[in-house]
Amino acid sequence: MTTYKRILVGVDGSNEAEAALRRGINIAKGDDSILGIGFVADIRRIAPLIDYEQTYAKKAKDYGEELVEIYKNEAEKAGVKHVETFVHFGTPKTTFVKKILKNFGPDLVLVGSTGLTPSEQLILGSVTEFVAKHADCDVIVVRGKPWNTKKDV
Repeated sequence: MTTYKRILVGVDGSNEAEAALRRGINIAKGDDSILGIGFVADIRRIAPLIDYEQTYAKKAKDYGEELVEIYKNEAEKAGVKHVETFVHFGTPKTTFVKKILKNFGPDLVLVGSTGLTPSEQLILGSVTEFVAKHADCDVIVVRGKPWNTKKDV
């Protein structure tokens, strides 16, 4: 079985990304790996507003920093000893691959199966597909439960 030393998980707050994070935590614990958690604030959605209102950019950055901090705490509570976090602005697929993935240098990347609606995927392309195509390491695509799935109580 392959042992991974540097594991990177791409997060965006979706159920699929959270499922990828849980899987990444389990692998990192088992292999005593460094876990990287990366978030990209999607400037395509806020770019038209940035000139008029800087608070939107700040809110996007604050959201990303808060999200990765929550996930970092979860990973540490679960027993992962080394966690690094990354928050960047940009187009998610290229920024994740060209900045976060390149700088962290993982030997495994985990991403959720999708974080977009079908129409957004058609127009913008899938971040997951782009990561799988351009990563120089193993990539695991994790499927999460849809947000409207009934949960067991």
